[in-house]
Amino acid sequence: MNAVLELKGTFHRKSNLDGGGGAVLPKGASVSLTDLEQLRESLLQVRRYWDADQSGFRPLISIHYKTIIAKSNRMRGILSWDSPTPNETIVGATFSNDIKKSHIITHCMTRQSFTKGLQLLDSCMSVLKGLDPPDMTQKRISILASSKKSPLSREDARWKLQIEKLFKEHGLSNSRFRQIIKDTWYIDYFSVEEHTRTCTDSQIITLYNTGLSKAEILSKLGMDQEHINSIEETTWLVTPAQYNLIVRKAPFLISMAVTDLKNITTPLASTPLISEHTVSIPSVSHEPIIGVIDTLFDSSVYFNEWVTSIPMIPQEIIEPQDYEHGTAVSSILVDGPTLNPHMEDGCGRFRVRHFGVAKSGRSSSAAVLRTIQSVVETNKDIKVWNLSLGSDQEIEENFISPEASVLDRLQYEHDIIFVVAGTNNNNRRRSFPRIGAPADSLNSIVVNSIGLDGRPAEYSRSGKVLYFFDKPDVSVFGGDRLDPMIVHSSRGRIKTSGTSFAAPWVTRKLAYLIHVMGFSREISKALILDSAGGWQTDEKYRNLIGLGRVPTHIQDILRTEEDEIKCVVQGRIDAYEMYNYSVPVPRHNNAFPFFARATLCYFPKCSRSQGVDYTDSELDIHFGRLDREGKVKAINHNSQGEAGATGLFEHKVRSTYRKWDNVKHLKEKISPRSHARICLNKNSPNWGIRILTKERLEERSGQGLLFGLVITLKEMKGINRSEEFIQLCRANNWFIQEVNIENRINIYDQAEEEIILEDS
Repeated sequence: MNAVLELKGTFHRKSNLDGGGGAVLPKGASVSLTDLEQLRESLLQVRRYWDADQSGFRPLISIHYKTIIAKSNRMRGILSWDSPTPNETIVGATFSNDIKKSHIITHCMTRQSFTKGLQLLDSCMSVLKGLDPPDMTQKRISILASSKKSPLSREDARWKLQIEKLFKEHGLSNSRFRQIIKDTWYIDYFSVEEHTRTCTDSQIITLYNTGLSKAEILSKLGMDQEHINSIEETTWLVTPAQYNLIVRKAPFLISMAVTDLKNITTPLASTPLISEHTVSIPSVSHEPIIGVIDTLFDSSVYFNEWVTSIPMIPQEIIEPQDYEHGTAVSSILVDGPTLNPHMEDGCGRFRVRHFGVAKSGRSSSAAVLRTIQSVVETNKDIKVWNLSLGSDQEIEENFISPEASVLDRLQYEHDIIFVVAGTNNNNRRRSFPRIGAPADSLNSIVVNSIGLDGRPAEYSRSGKVLYFFDKPDVSVFGGDRLDPMIVHSSRGRIKTSGTSFAAPWVTRKLAYLIHVMGFSREISKALILDSAGGWQTDEKYRNLIGLGRVPTHIQDILRTEEDEIKCVVQGRIDAYEMYNYSVPVPRHNNAFPFFARATLCYFPKCSRSQGVDYTDSELDIHFGRLDREGKVKAINHNSQGEAGATGLFEHKVRSTYRKWDNVKHLKEKISPRSHARICLNKNSPNWGIRILTKERLEERSGQGLLFGLVITLKEMKGINRSEEFIQLCRANNWFIQEVNIENRINIYDQAEEEIILEDS
């Protein structure tokens, strides 16, 4: 077995100098006078809606696009007259409910924007009426976009002069006209979306940001005297009466709403075990601490010395069953391999700081959210958290749950990571329903269950999240009816099963990688996911088992096969483009005899208010050989960011290249027919890493992000070329070292030793 290698080198920086070239139409596209007229009519209906509204809120308008839209193709011309940038007015985004998904993006505008937009559309229509035929084709737009340096035919130059006279006559600039034509091509129609569903349960609602404070909103709704709890600035906990009042007075104001009181998913039926001997456990030493957020912990169990229990709910409402689930989860984190010898992972035991935040059964999401925020922010020494609570209800398709949003924010703001159970399907009349909150958390590692045969557990629930984000991330054995998991609960040792008892096995490995091995959370997450993905991903069960099964033993993550080279790279985003083109992959006969894969992980800022456009930053990775022009030829054929790239529709890049996803797992397909990859660049016979940063909003939240990258090379003929790779790295100014497990354990032990100073 080869050790994992830690690779450190310099990433070069490059700014984004691409100005975009102005608005043009896709190949073969055209916009007719009728298209403009229909768009104008829908905008007129929106203005009439707001002219009749007396609520005093800033107007909201939803733009229905014809497809899933890239940021570069969003509306920029029609309604951008008096706003800083159209992007800054976006307050929400969803996908349509039809089979062919398309964007619906909501903006908060001024009434003057609608009036000006109508005038601009009128002017564009007048221009088209002066043309024969009255339309704008891709060729015509290209003529208008041509610069003085680009020669035109006499006919095209004459046509351009004619239309520029029309621009002057109707008060339009060339660039504004082209942008409005482009907007018209991508936009289907305008509308005002209304939320009209009433309810009988307390709700967690999120309001569109109209620039008003909570007090100002309540005043306009005539609810000044109402007491409403805030979870975040525009996310409130409301009673059914308050919710229905808001729906009645301002149906346009509610962006998202979910029921507050939810049933917590519970393990399947459990069977008590009669212990034949007294279970013992060594005394606590300096083992790492894992944070647990769950139901309560029973301090009478045999491993109680290893758990610091902090109940967070009133004593008077606690019932005996409230101790079962949380105690069982902590038993795996502390002493899982003792209870389940076949699950020995080599990670030892862990101390637990256990926060009992919920009762068994129905709990308030809002109360749990407030408690989670409090315990994380007051226990900053804890880096790894286990959360095996989840909702019976399915996640919404068009927005992230409030629970997941809080987890994602905490992980962006703090150097922590959550491991979240994928939730159980307790209703067997429906197979594989969508996962429940907070298993839609993107920054967390979400864990589902599999049986010993590697197939999804029968109680599994499925992703995706927001249609494109891959969840769950990985799977682990969580027990089933034939092969149950052994845990120790408040009822003693029991046989049980569920994702609640799969997640802690991943939590243990993460805690080991971070605390004992000294890796960052980014590298640790990437190592876990890469080990699960391996060289084969079962796409049939991708939405149920994630990338695959995490190896049982930690050494199978920290070591690799003799014909493989696995290295980890840590970096920080400081510019639009970060690159290193000197990865010295060994060659044989001037070719690279390797299959390659790479896994990238990072923890972006997320904006729940943006709906389906949830992650604020995108890291787009290109890894592979250098071509003749010195550019990276990505192993997954990713050409995003390349000059002249065509056919990269937003739907395709999201599904194929995981655009906007915070996990990228790319790999070459292993085939016995494969041949060594020829060296394409004689002047630079290396491979390259290139990472491009895209920002969804105006705020550059991606700057300063850390990323963790795991690269694996598999020799096609089974030859061990690890030593050759190490030598080449040192010759190419890389600092490289083997991850020596024993040495790192010794370093951890020495660092955690308590030193007692004797009096002199």
